[in-house]
Amino acid sequence: MKNLSIFLALFASIPLMADGHLDSEKAVLDLVTKHWEARDNDDYQAQADLMSPSGTYNANSDGSFFRFSADNSADSIEKNMGGQSSSLNVKYPEAIALSDDAVLARYYLEGVISNPAGSVSNYRTRVTHIWVKESTGWKTKSWHFSPLHDGGRHITSAADFQEE
Repeated sequence: MKNLSIFLALFASIPLMADGHLDSEKAVLDLVTKHWEARDNDDYQAQADLMSPSGTYNANSDGSFFRFSADNSADSIEKNMGGQSSSLNVKYPEAIALSDDAVLARYYLEGVISNPAGSVSNYRTRVTHIWVKESTGWKTKSWHFSPLHDGGRHITSAADFQEE
């Protein structure tokens, strides 16, 4: 009976060890929010500080192929993103520790992105975001953005985020 009690206690505790409950997962979820706040505020240095100095592997929501970015400095980010403005919201973030020094974060982004050529007022994308623990803390190592669209027929509404 004692062994059964121990087994049931361990089995019942498994959900407590997954999805955002570990310190590494909580830290990464906080950094995801910090990154997108920096993006919305044109804080290029804060964005650069969250990137791996050894480079990142990226696939953007514009349909581009995977590419390696060796330079994630504030100057490089400003050069690539300068002139844009955004108001983006992280929705339904989850984090899963893959090891002691790697965390997978996945979430949705929604909002508005504008640049001199125009605006995307219904920006929605899925993000798969890999973070690695380096000597200076948790850093983005790879991310993949895949746009959410339905032939241009869907407009984001509050009902999209209501749970049934």
